[in-house]
Order: sequence, then C-alpha cells, then structure tokens
Amino acid sequence: MKTKNNSQLLFIFAFLISGLFLTALSVKDSFSQTTVDITAANDNTLYEDANGLTSNGAGQYFFTGMTAQSSIRRGLIKFDLSSIPKCAVVTSVTLKLHMSKTISGNKTVELRKLSESWGESTSAPGGEEGFGAAAEPGDATWVHRFFDTENWGRDGGVFSTTVSASLPVGGVGFYTWGSTSQMINDVQDWLNDSTSNYGWLLLGDESATATAKRFDTHENITSANRPVLTVTYNLISLNLTSFIEGFWNGTSMISDTARVYLRNSVSPYAIVDSSKSVLNQNGLGSFCFFTAAGGNYYIVAKHRNSIETWSKLPVSFVNGVSTVYNFSTAANKAYGDNLILNAAKYCIYGGDINKDGIVDATDVSDVDNDALNAVSGYVKTDLTGDDFVDSADLSIADNNSLNSISIQRP
Repeated sequence: MKTKNNSQLLFIFAFLISGLFLTALSVKDSFSQTTVDITAANDNTLYEDANGLTSNGAGQYFFTGMTAQSSIRRGLIKFDLSSIPKCAVVTSVTLKLHMSKTISGNKTVELRKLSESWGESTSAPGGEEGFGAAAEPGDATWVHRFFDTENWGRDGGVFSTTVSASLPVGGVGFYTWGSTSQMINDVQDWLNDSTSNYGWLLLGDESATATAKRFDTHENITSANRPVLTVTYNLISLNLTSFIEGFWNGTSMISDTARVYLRNSVSPYAIVDSSKSVLNQNGLGSFCFFTAAGGNYYIVAKHRNSIETWSKLPVSFVNGVSTVYNFSTAANKAYGDNLILNAAKYCIYGGDINKDGIVDATDVSDVDNDALNAVSGYVKTDLTGDDFVDSADLSIADNNSLNSISIQRP
C-alpha cells in the first residue's frame, strides 16, 4: 500500500481549509444583503400623436419602437420603493419584463431615467392595444405628462441622455436588464429622494419601421408576466431611544444630535461603523450604518457634552431589519448600569465637556466660567439644551463631578 508523503498531506490540508474559508465567506455574504422583488406601480405608453390624445393607462400592455405605419411607441414604467428602508445601500438592480408580441427580430431596448413626473389613468384600449385609446384625465400622452393639463418639457417625454441599461429583445419571452452601475445609481437616487422617482422610459429602435415590441404591464391578467424590479441592498440600522440627562424635563426632551458607534463584541472592541442622527423630543433617533455587516456589536452612544455610554451587552444586528434598543427603561441597559434616573427615564449622564471620559473639576470650571459670563447659544457647557449657560447647567456638572461619573465599558 502506498502512503502519502508530508507535502501531499499539507497540500490536501491547505485545500480543505481554503474550501472551508471560501464557504464561510459565501455564507457571510449571503446574510449581509437583502433582496426584494417589486412589481411595477405604474406603466403607460406614449403613442406618437401631435395632439396628445392617445394613451393606455389601464391596459395589459405597453409598447416600444416603431410600428409598421411609422408611428413611434415609448414605454413608461415606475416602481414604488417604499418597501426598501431609507438607510439601504443599493448593490444590484435588475428589471425583468415579459415581451408578448412582435413582428421583428432582435432590437435594442434601452432604459432611460425620466426627468419629469407622469400619470397613469383609466384609458384602456381593446384588442391588441397597439393603437391605444382616448386619453383620460391624468394620463400620460405624447404631449402631456398629465392629460390634458400638464405638458412634457418636450413631446415624447423628457429623459436622460445616459443609457441606464440596454438589451437586445427578440422573440416572445422574458428579458432582464441589468444589473448596471447606472441602474444602481438611478434606484439609489430614487431611494434617497422619493420625489425624484419618475421611473424609466423604455426606448426601442426608432430608426426603422416594424421594430415595435409589446411588453406586459402590471395590470396584465397573467400575474407571472408582470414587470418585476429586483433590488439587492445592504442595510444595518438602529432605532435607538436615549434620553440626555439635562435635556429631558419629564415631558419632552430638547432634540439634539448624537453619534452612535458599533464596536466589535470582543476585545479590543474595535469600531466597525458609526452614524450621526438626531435624538428627538421622545429620545428616539434612527441611525444608518453603511459598512457594517450583520453581527453582534456593542452600541456606544456619544453626545457633545455627555458621558459616552455603552450597551450592557453586544446587540444583534440583522441585515434588512432595524434593530431596536432603549437605554431609558432600566439602569442595566447600559454597561456598568451607567445611567441616571431622571423623571422616570434612565438618561445618559451630562457634564463631560472636554470629552475626556469623566466629569471632573475641569468640566465644572468650564461651566462655571460660562455661567458667570452668561454665555448663550449652542455651546458645550449648555447641559440643559436651552441655549443658555446658568446655574442649572452648573448643578448637573457639579453633582456628576462629586460622584466621579465616568465612562463604563468592557
């Protein structure tokens, strides 16, 4: 019997380890992103018509290209992205359409980002729908964004000169555009500012007759043939409740900016990501993290003149799900029980003016000096958030200094 020598054994061992490593990476990646399928919210066809009297708001089909009668067709499509959290970072976008009728071979169909809003009303052609129907109020037409009160900036729709994606479309079947960097940019723009979401115009081959393609709309009787936008995104987010000692009066809190850090759950507890947001009058802030993957992290809250406060334990973050954490319900929600009870809410301690991690005589001196000089405005020595430094601020700093309040962390 032959035996393997040491070099062979080392090679096999290295191969197995590398395989396990790659498998671990692929598993991690599969959990670090979220993918959603979204059905079109609106679609319509712009039928070339100098008077803008034709549309197809409620039909089963929309069209691109040029008919055998030399009349241009342009498709419009838009998706409601409200199911995707605002924090999301889009990493992949595809658009799947079902092309259900054509008399031409392969013709390129482009996606172009629309620059103006448009409407889909109740116009519904009969038959094959190729010639459209009389436009109804609110319909998009060749001339109108909304029939017959608001016009396009130019006839035929206003859209980007940049091609978001293009694809040769041939015979009947499903076609998928993307993922391209421009499609990702388009969807990210719409997600960041929903008021700019006008969707895409589908621009077919308009250089020759009989190039038209018919696609199924979101009203199509066959649900499997309806347009689908598939979006993959990264998202780690936190809805944090944290009251600031002097800013909370028992009824409401003066809103102020805070920064939250996510730190690794094991020593040396390195910072993985951070996010800045506003803690509102209810102590609630929403924080978005764009580089952290799902995992367990300490939550660390920092405020301009308060003690840095850590969560009691590492907290689980799942991609695509907003984590909820509330410091205010109990002292043990913070590491070392490092919270002060104030008017039925556990609050983070105020008074760390110079951010050295402890409230001491130096902080008291800073507050005292500004109080003597009646300093006002958005300053660090204002521990009550009323834009004025006075005895109330000095009282907070003095009490916390006497008690040697400092950062408590693992």
